[in-house]
Amino acid sequence: MSKSLLVVLDFDGFLVNSYAVINATMGSFGLDIGDELRFKNRRKFLKYFGGGREVLTNLVGFSRPKTRKLRQRLTECYAEEAQVYPPYTTLINALIANPRIHCGILSRNYALDPGPVIRAVLRRSGVAEAELDFVIPLPAGVKKGEVLAGMRSSRYLDLLLGADEIGDYTAGVAAGYDCLIGSYGFDTRARLMGHGEVPAACIFDDPHTLARALSRRVAPHAGGSVLAGV
Repeated sequence: MSKSLLVVLDFDGFLVNSYAVINATMGSFGLDIGDELRFKNRRKFLKYFGGGREVLTNLVGFSRPKTRKLRQRLTECYAEEAQVYPPYTTLINALIANPRIHCGILSRNYALDPGPVIRAVLRRSGVAEAELDFVIPLPAGVKKGEVLAGMRSSRYLDLLLGADEIGDYTAGVAAGYDCLIGSYGFDTRARLMGHGEVPAACIFDDPHTLARALSRRVAPHAGGSVLAGV
């Protein structure tokens, strides 16, 4: 059976609570990124350096641990702490099982060997990751929009992107995808709408609500009942 729907899902911030992982990683080096709301409201390049209360201390601290050592600890924190939000486990497995749907993960992740790390978190969370159509860790310097555009095909009747940041929405729209954006991830609803001009109808404030919306959006391709348990 020909696959008529492409579903591309983000990983960090969207499927997992990456703030908790990053906070634990930085804390193990004595670095403070601040509370989650302040973290989410910072401009992207300052997220990991902290805000006005933390930035000077953190800049000094960043000179101490070597980058690889910090990334090694980040990798360990993913292995120890990261979990896929439960609503997505059922949903992704239903998407995988449907022969009309092409589904996978496209995400920028800064752990060492991010592909195996992403797969390990998915597997531990109950996702049949070996049956996903693709798991693509986005390399540094590669634009997400270019990869999304390259994945398009005339065989797909619909293209869907589930993600959590302004840049994800911008890239997805430019590449012709319908976007469902979680404000529980790396950007708040206010930031998504105010800075990213993301329509309110595309924004969902928790994983349960977004998973249900994605289930409804996918239903015409999935036969509906396949996703009834989501």
